[in-house]
Amino acid sequence: MKNSFIIILLLTVSYAFAQNQEGQITYEDKRNIHKTLPPEMEALKDRIPEFRTSEKILYFNSEEAVYKGVVKEKKKDEEFRGERRRRGRWNRDNNASVYYTNFNDNQSVDSRDFFGKKFLIEGVRDSKKWKMTGDQKQVGDYICQKATFKDSLNSIVVWFTPMIPVSTGPDDFFGLPGVILHVDINDGERLITAQNVELKTFEESVISRPSEGKQISQQEFETMREDKMKEMEQMRAGRGGGRGYFFGRGK
Repeated sequence: MKNSFIIILLLTVSYAFAQNQEGQITYEDKRNIHKTLPPEMEALKDRIPEFRTSEKILYFNSEEAVYKGVVKEKKKDEEFRGERRRRGRWNRDNNASVYYTNFNDNQSVDSRDFFGKKFLIEGVRDSKKWKMTGDQKQVGDYICQKATFKDSLNSIVVWFTPMIPVSTGPDDFFGLPGVILHVDINDGERLITAQNVELKTFEESVISRPSEGKQISQQEFETMREDKMKEMEQMRAGRGGGRGYFFGRGK
């Protein structure tokens, strides 16, 4: 009888642990455009929206994850056109991107739409050397721990929860003993915050490796983007329209 009780207890604990290894998390991805404006554009702040905000979902299990944008219904034509004019190019919707990762072989596939063409950026995930601080706080229903990373370009603070023991998070943030629920890049330049966490099982097809598009390396994609930026700047300069800018990684 005692042995039967122990077996049932172990099965219950194992089931609960497994339940915490699969689910979906909705994030708000908020970028502060004003903080990243070059000096020559400071005078245009009143004409540029301060924030660009998008909603994205992370689907994950113990072996793989996919991070993608939430596709919303299009608004009525007149309302949509009016909002588009107000927001302009500063608040482009980049929710067509999909970022897939496989934990077993540490591979990633970043699916991007760039000027009407699809690209697949494949590579090996490179984990950041996180520094654990020992600080704790609650994000939603979960107790989280703080970790930091700093290099010559970025200062990053993340909060992750060991209550969901999967080493993943939004975008390409991972490498900690728990799901990352909040990311702060450069003191508010970009904030990614979990809005809703659902631990549940779903169909295997929900997490799928992107396969549509031209395969390209990260370096090739960055070179192509730089070339396109220069081309657009030359076109605008020729029309007397000044320079054009892209903000963020476009995810």
